[in-house]
Amino acid sequence: MKKILISILLLLAFVMAVACENVEYPEDSSVIMPESSEDIYEKLESQLPPPIEESEGEVKKQSFVIATDKKEVFINEEGASGSVNRAVEKRNNFLFDTYGAQISVKEVKSADLTKSLKETLESGLHYCDMISVSAKETVKLMNAGLLSDMNTLPDFDATSEYFDEDNATRLATNNTLYMLVDPTVQYYEEEYVMFYNRNLTAKSVEKNPETLALQGKWTWDTFNEVCRETAPDVYNQSTSDLQNDVFGFGAYYNVGTLPLVMWTASGQRMIDNTYKTAVGLSMSVEEVQTAAKPLRDIYNTRGRLPLEGEDVANAFKNDRLSFMVHKFSYFYTLRNEDADKYGILPIPKQNEEQEEYYCLLSSDARVISLPRTMDFQSDDKRRFVSVVLAATCAAGGETVKSAFVNEHIGTYLFNNEETVLFTMICDSATFDFSTVYGSVIGEIRRPTTDAIVDYVEFGSAISSSISRSLTAFNKYSAEKFK
Repeated sequence: MKKILISILLLLAFVMAVACENVEYPEDSSVIMPESSEDIYEKLESQLPPPIEESEGEVKKQSFVIATDKKEVFINEEGASGSVNRAVEKRNNFLFDTYGAQISVKEVKSADLTKSLKETLESGLHYCDMISVSAKETVKLMNAGLLSDMNTLPDFDATSEYFDEDNATRLATNNTLYMLVDPTVQYYEEEYVMFYNRNLTAKSVEKNPETLALQGKWTWDTFNEVCRETAPDVYNQSTSDLQNDVFGFGAYYNVGTLPLVMWTASGQRMIDNTYKTAVGLSMSVEEVQTAAKPLRDIYNTRGRLPLEGEDVANAFKNDRLSFMVHKFSYFYTLRNEDADKYGILPIPKQNEEQEEYYCLLSSDARVISLPRTMDFQSDDKRRFVSVVLAATCAAGGETVKSAFVNEHIGTYLFNNEETVLFTMICDSATFDFSTVYGSVIGEIRRPTTDAIVDYVEFGSAISSSISRSLTAFNKYSAEKFK
């Protein structure tokens, strides 16, 4: 149901905001589509849990406090993105009218949040009803015993239509769920995507990257072919001039991160199906080796510029790099500098049989969690938080996402194809259990993401990398993820 609603929303926004190809739009042309928004709220009222009534026919008014490091995600903040800001305000009005939830925000840095949560837990006080900080910081809070298991909330079900089921269940730990992801927290800017330089890729008429992506044919093989066409010299010479030669591709975070981005894009999961099942490796060593080998071949091609950071960014801007992998947020920099020159693509698939694109979400992307003090609240309070959590994600996930896309249609996107491609990229945002938990927990990282990186970058044997740390991984998983 959720995906159908999103598709309807995006289609309406697309048809009304983009009338023909190759048309440029003024910056203030972005609008929220009221018909689409109302349609969603009408559906939600019949699907969401009923409100808590103080007396017959009257909804009980209660404060709902959110602790976050980015308050504009949850309240109408002056200077925030126009249409997204209006969607947030509309969502909050819906939460108040339907559930009596009076949204308030405590803007707090991660270090201060940890201190406050510890103090309130020790004193028996209640600091907030919801937390929204990065996935990495959330893992730290979980490790410190400061978070509540969402599965213990009344009638909570991460597989329900209110939530982004794929990403929510992917971050579960056995029978517990300490973090929840949803477009309501606008995580897209931490999504890894592929940018391309039209001045170079225009040479490849039959292998236009944008067309290939729209057709579902944007694979590592076709990517490699386009790289060879656009930067043939570096593939045919024994040594390369890193400051002058034209290269096929590079990445802003070339070492460590790029192999993980490539791995995740192929749809492979070394740890999967963790929702209400034991945390363990879901692939054999042989399966990991087979899946990773094509990625190592691509990574180690002569066409990759072996630099990172601003060296790669400058090479890309100076027409010496056909493709660059970076976080989505870099999209704004490129469009503001030279909109016609740069395009945006999902990370390539492993092959055409792979049904979806997958763009890795950084562990710096924000998620939703609950404080441990929620365990000690009254039944009415826990039910209230449960229904508001569901309503926040259901309403925000639909309306805030459509507003986010619509904002880009009015400001940054210039033709039908790019608009459709942009929505595909947003839909491909995906978290990976190993990347998120491994960003903090070495016992998770070493036999999973480290094994992939060591193999793709250095050719280290995957079997020995995994076996060397598997005992510690199994012990940790059994003890920590009960």
